[in-house]
Amino acid sequence: MYATDHHINGIRIVRELLPTLGLSAADSLWQEFPLDLVRENAAFNMHLQLKFYRRLIQVMDDPLLGLKVSALFPPQAYGMFGYAMMAAPDIRTSLRIADRFDRLTYTLQTLHFIEKDSIGILQFTATGLNLDPVLKAFFADRDLSSSTLGARSIALEQSPAILKVTLEHGDNGHAAAYETFFSCPVEFNAASNSVAFSAQQLDRPNPYRNAAAFEVCVRECERQLAELANSRDIVARVRSELFQRPGYLQDIESIARQMGVSARTLRRRLEETGTSFTSLQQDVRFQQAREQLRNRQMSIAEIADMLGYSEAGNFTTAFKRWTGGVPP
Repeated sequence: MYATDHHINGIRIVRELLPTLGLSAADSLWQEFPLDLVRENAAFNMHLQLKFYRRLIQVMDDPLLGLKVSALFPPQAYGMFGYAMMAAPDIRTSLRIADRFDRLTYTLQTLHFIEKDSIGILQFTATGLNLDPVLKAFFADRDLSSSTLGARSIALEQSPAILKVTLEHGDNGHAAAYETFFSCPVEFNAASNSVAFSAQQLDRPNPYRNAAAFEVCVRECERQLAELANSRDIVARVRSELFQRPGYLQDIESIARQMGVSARTLRRRLEETGTSFTSLQQDVRFQQAREQLRNRQMSIAEIADMLGYSEAGNFTTAFKRWTGGVPP
């Protein structure tokens, strides 16, 4: 799982800059996700983030939204990660930076850069999040288009030729629009999401290359990555403890006791990672709810009881708050 605070910043970018693309979302969306919430709420958990994008897709009603939103994410929008890519000696090194430090991006996928048969391939692999097809397609479009726009932005007039784009989702009748956007053939219903570059062009020097700046940026990326690894350790431990006893509402004091720290220390360490005990507790409940709803071996009332809700109606209300809809 990627760090919550990075995703919050990604939402802030969309929330603040979407109008610059000439795209206007309904006022109801901005009322639901006000700037103060997006800017300041460190406990803005993953499911609220997914709810934001799900609502954005719903109110915009634009099948090419993922492609358009990518314009909001130039390399510099990623902080030191983006500057490292820009200061790298060539596009090949930039793509290797993307592979190495993908956790510093806003993607919910993992990035892998491989070279094969004179082709450089940036491949996007889905993480453990169980996303619905609409969200998966949106994130695939956003991430692949961001990578191609980023490569072109870094290389300027020496932009590497993009040989092919593959997408796991279908074209939904918009194949021509995708090929126009990417300026290359696009394969739909493919085995993976990927962008293929001409390897021969990857050695071209980046116009913004700067060895000293590159070294500084890479060191900072390494520091941030180590910090994220430490934060994931504490978050993973709390999540594991919560998963041990579904339906039993363990409080932070009991979890802290099991981890050998004070509740105050645990609360502070979670806040440092950009989350909170309450958010993790709700996140675990939501995952357990979805798992039981997929299995369909229990009624809504039984699932509610298993998750510690006194009434099925309370569970339904919580589920609607998580997803915007009622349990199926």
